[in-house]
Amino acid sequence: MWQNWSGCETSEAAVVAPRTIEQLREVLAAPDKVLRPVGAGHSFTPLVTGGGRILDLSQINTPTMLTSAPGRARVNANARLHDLSAALQTRGQGFRNLGDINVQTLAGAMSTATHGTGRDLPSIAAEMTGARLLSASGELVEIAAEDLPGVQVSLGLLGILLEIELNTVPAFNLRRRVGVRPFEVLLEQMHDNWAAHRCFEFFLLPHSGKGVQISHDVTEAAPSKSPLDLDALGLQVMKLASALRHLHPKLQRGVLALMLKLQAEEDYVGESWQVLSSTRAMRFNEMEYHLPPEVAEPVLRDIIRLIETRHPDVWFPIEVRQTAGDTAWLSPFQHGRRISVAVHMHGGQDYTGFFRDCEAIFRSVGGRPHWGKLHSLQRRDLEELYPDLGKFDALRARLDPKDRFLSPALARMFRP
Repeated sequence: MWQNWSGCETSEAAVVAPRTIEQLREVLAAPDKVLRPVGAGHSFTPLVTGGGRILDLSQINTPTMLTSAPGRARVNANARLHDLSAALQTRGQGFRNLGDINVQTLAGAMSTATHGTGRDLPSIAAEMTGARLLSASGELVEIAAEDLPGVQVSLGLLGILLEIELNTVPAFNLRRRVGVRPFEVLLEQMHDNWAAHRCFEFFLLPHSGKGVQISHDVTEAAPSKSPLDLDALGLQVMKLASALRHLHPKLQRGVLALMLKLQAEEDYVGESWQVLSSTRAMRFNEMEYHLPPEVAEPVLRDIIRLIETRHPDVWFPIEVRQTAGDTAWLSPFQHGRRISVAVHMHGGQDYTGFFRDCEAIFRSVGGRPHWGKLHSLQRRDLEELYPDLGKFDALRARLDPKDRFLSPALARMFRP
């Protein structure tokens, strides 16, 4: 049985792992089976499940790097981000920006508009300058420039991405600084911090009145010794503090206050792709919406109030980032910057009620969901949020006229 990283999505469908393009064509030729490609399984939404077969593309014998030149590289679309980052580094190149998890495939990250943080830095998908895919008919298609905005964020609905050409930048080092701040200070200073730092984000810690801010800035300094990664330990302490709340609410706040008092200011330098990424050992489920910047502060206040009044068992940090706008037809960042607010619950908890209440807040201010994070959007919702949805429909009809890649869950959003 296949399941995603968090375990919230499972499937009994056969997993097929072709080793060549010809074997992949043979799978495509099998009649009457919806096919869904899988990357690293780090999406929480039913992007892989619901079909007749799951396509594991990791065994296709394609080099990680195909070609490279200053400012541009053509790569294996199904290579993992950490492998691509290491390969680019050996050529003196790098991704402009990355998220804090780098185990996803490039195709999966781009197809879901996965992003990092930075007021003037776009999502990974916006860096796509070209692509080659295998269409539902088995035809190798080099994507034309006019179709690129449809392919950049496409949820695996247009075909099997095999090669991706993307923008790169000269390899660079980042200085990472981490510190604890009061909740009010984080909200008051967030826009100034996004303007002041190349990358900036913060995590609000429920029931504590505080949060952790993280900035990254380009530096010429040599890499220093990286500090101990205490994120996993911190989550375990927050989980314990939540359990103690059932004995007395003050116990939770006391444990959190002690933990944050022991949190030292962090300052170190490393290669960009290694500094930006983190290990996620504890399983969780996640909902993330991308919001107009001017509504972020009241939304964050509403979410904290929601947790403290109606969902006190929520203890996972709330992540807040910002991403530059782009032009992809299905991008949540289309035509303007967005502030992303991500809420989480431990993998062993029932998230439905909390996420439902959060989603009502997010949607009331025009939020657009992360395609790989939990949401409840249907076709009519997409029509309101994505002005170029009709263009995507037309491209999908041309590349997949028989709906070979359209699962029932995706059909509720993408069948006109």
